Amino acid sequence: MIPERYRRMLPPQWYENEVAEYNFEGAETVVDAFDLQREDILQQFSPWSATWGLDVWDWIYFGSKQLQSIEERRKNIQRKHWARSPFTLPVLEAMGQAAGELEKVTEDFPNKEIVFEFSAEQPVNAVRLSKDFEWIRPLHVNSSRVAVISRGEDILISAPTRFIEVEYPICGMFYPEDDMEGRIFRETVQVAEATRFHAVNFPLTNMMYPEGEV
Repeated sequence: MIPERYRRMLPPQWYENEVAEYNFEGAETVVDAFDLQREDILQQFSPWSATWGLDVWDWIYFGSKQLQSIEERRKNIQRKHWARSPFTLPVLEAMGQAAGELEKVTEDFPNKEIVFEFSAEQPVNAVRLSKDFEWIRPLHVNSSRVAVISRGEDILISAPTRFIEVEYPICGMFYPEDDMEGRIFRETVQVAEATRFHAVNFPLTNMMYPEGEV
């Protein structure tokens, strides 16, 4: 049977053609090899994905071949590329996204600094960002600053309920008391405290017994 990848492009009368089936099965390996070769060549047109074609990009940006690893060569090319780019917000955002999970880029006008704010969900390569920024930093900007934002959540917790049995004279009744509850604020635990006083008028004795619990 003709493979499904070719059946979608053929009329129905070809589906049971044995000769066509042999031809397509024989050409499938060659077609797959050609697709892989084409994809490999397309990867060389970008310095961020090039492998054996990285020598050409080295010559374009540096005039000679770099001797570092492929990853280091790509970083150097990217740094050189940003150095030729204008000092604009999209370029700064691209630099920050290459270093970690960037949230936003702002400017600290009084201190003449560019602030990169990252999420704490992923690691931040602050060293690489600092080196990249120095290639593009204009004279009127002093430096860059990295801020990692960690967001906490309010968590409501409940402690086990406490029951206290108190026997009173003559009447012999007891009153269970229960109250304990706390709340976590950000990253520190703070348990709220409350004091309650109850005045109970008991039979016969007519005496008042205030009960307190914290």
